[in-house]
Amino acid sequence: MSKKEIHFMGLLSNTDSSILNLKLDYGFEIHCVSEKEGVNFISILESHKSMNEIYKMLFIDFHCLSEKMLYHIGNSFECEIEMDERGNIMPFPSELVKFDINLVHGYLDPAIRLMRLFKEGNIGMPSDYFYFIENNTPKLFMSKFSGSYISSGEIYALENSEIDNLQKFIQNTKLPFKESFLQLAFENYELSYQTQNINLSFLSLMISLETLFNPGLQELKYRISRNTAVLLGKDKDDSKRIFSELKDLYDKRSNIVHVGKSNIINKENLLKIRGYVRESIKEINKIGKNKDNLLDMLNSCGFGERPWIK
Repeated sequence: MSKKEIHFMGLLSNTDSSILNLKLDYGFEIHCVSEKEGVNFISILESHKSMNEIYKMLFIDFHCLSEKMLYHIGNSFECEIEMDERGNIMPFPSELVKFDINLVHGYLDPAIRLMRLFKEGNIGMPSDYFYFIENNTPKLFMSKFSGSYISSGEIYALENSEIDNLQKFIQNTKLPFKESFLQLAFENYELSYQTQNINLSFLSLMISLETLFNPGLQELKYRISRNTAVLLGKDKDDSKRIFSELKDLYDKRSNIVHVGKSNIINKENLLKIRGYVRESIKEINKIGKNKDNLLDMLNSCGFGERPWIK
């Protein structure tokens, strides 16, 4: 039995150097290394894979190489390790299990999900590694893959003015959301990032809007468009614009679902509806009402009226 320092390394996808300004809790820190250094390091951990396979995984499959850099989240902890005569670790250290459950799944995974909700950009953590150093060489202890498809998507880039707000958003927003309709809408929002098919991404976002704003089975286009416009419109003209845009987007949804058209959605459409879903989820979470009370409030308000904003 010996005590070793176990290092955690979570690879980040679709981000740039601005992510380095974000401060995380519980000892997690965001780092970057050069593409060459990162590829060489992962090739040591993934010693059963060829260098071409490592490049394919990092660049094509996971989209972790950006600006000739590899961005990753690091942490470390100590634990007691027992090895057999072949150098295999026996049994599985309880400290590692607690770290993975409480800090990786309990804090880090939700934090990354909230980053995607804060603003546009398909940041993710497709793979993570636990390793220790022996004779100045990193030795893999355990690796995990998210199992989700990671599309190239939009690069997650933060303005300096957004850093503090993002940190507060991560600290003050708890997942899963208390209201089940809000959580379901959020999960469909996340699905929009996890498919290569733009039509399916678009439809998952439409499902989010229906989950948030549909009071029943009638007048779907009108109700969803109006409720979103009332919630998000900063003034009467802004509400009218949102109302008109969402009616047009809903017509596209109907053409996909009922007519089978598959060439009417473009990237601008997708980013527009995703923006409306994102801001709606954040606004509804701040309001803190259940769905019935939320819809009653929205129905009682006109365009440009936002009595919940103080």
